[in-house]
Amino acid sequence: MHFEKIKKSDKTRIDEILAKTDLTGSEYSMLYLQGWDFFDFKTMKIAFEDGCAYIRFCPNLLSEDEESDSNGCIFLPPLTTEDKFVLAMDRLRAYCEESGDEFYVTACLKERAELLDKSVYEISDKHDYRNYAEYLYNPVDLIELKGKKYHSKRNFISRFINTYQGKYVFRTYTEKDKEGVCALFGEWIKSKNFDDYHDEIEEQEKRVVKLALEYSLEYDDFFADVMEVDGKIVGFETGELTAANVGIVHIEKGDIQYDGIYPALCQMFAAKHFRNAKFINRQEDMGLEGLRKSKESYHPCGFSEKRIIRLAGTNARESERQETAK
Repeated sequence: MHFEKIKKSDKTRIDEILAKTDLTGSEYSMLYLQGWDFFDFKTMKIAFEDGCAYIRFCPNLLSEDEESDSNGCIFLPPLTTEDKFVLAMDRLRAYCEESGDEFYVTACLKERAELLDKSVYEISDKHDYRNYAEYLYNPVDLIELKGKKYHSKRNFISRFINTYQGKYVFRTYTEKDKEGVCALFGEWIKSKNFDDYHDEIEEQEKRVVKLALEYSLEYDDFFADVMEVDGKIVGFETGELTAANVGIVHIEKGDIQYDGIYPALCQMFAAKHFRNAKFINRQEDMGLEGLRKSKESYHPCGFSEKRIIRLAGTNARESERQETAK
């Protein structure tokens, strides 16, 4: 297995493999691999072998007080079809044994983790998986908003449309909109009262927004749209249709002074880009109460749940080493 520095041009080969899978998560999105600090794109390497892709990187922790479960590099789960997944994990384990790298796989889909031999592999129970489970929705639900459970969403959208009829335009982002989008995002940040940790998150999100806008102009499977009222950008949304035919909402921001802006953005973006997708993935809630309430209000049909995989007995060996060190 030969790892080389990952390049944006590897997106094509990643997509070719992803198209053969039923994966619903965002872990192989080039936007996140390149945009979020945790992945530390400059350290990221990729290996292609027997129709599988293996990605490794050094985690970039957000805080000096934050602890990592890994002593070195981290691997994403092998990107392959479900029937080849166990074999791919065994090959990765063999690589780690030969190279001396620690075997630590993050963001492994729960259903795939359950395929592994529990006498060989250990599913970590240290993390609050619910906080990082990605919400999945049926596209038709978010587009048509039928039934009693979506009554309030329909009312918000109707209120927005009726209030700004003839004044609002929902349209594709163009490069000339960059200043207006950045201004809106800046105002959104000012309206929040973040602690130092979340200040760092927002700095990262700024970079992801910038990259998402660039990607929407560069790739056919990335999208960005703006909502204008009287010529002013009051909302924007970015997303992607993965090669596995899952619509991912990356960023969604709006000026709440415009009543109904968020339900309007959600519905219009889904109708424009994700009508034929298998699912719409609106990302995780990170354990934030307000964000969780918002995502639940759209009634998900399921979750893309992730697990951390290590070798069996790893935690026990670490505890023994710590006791010995004392």
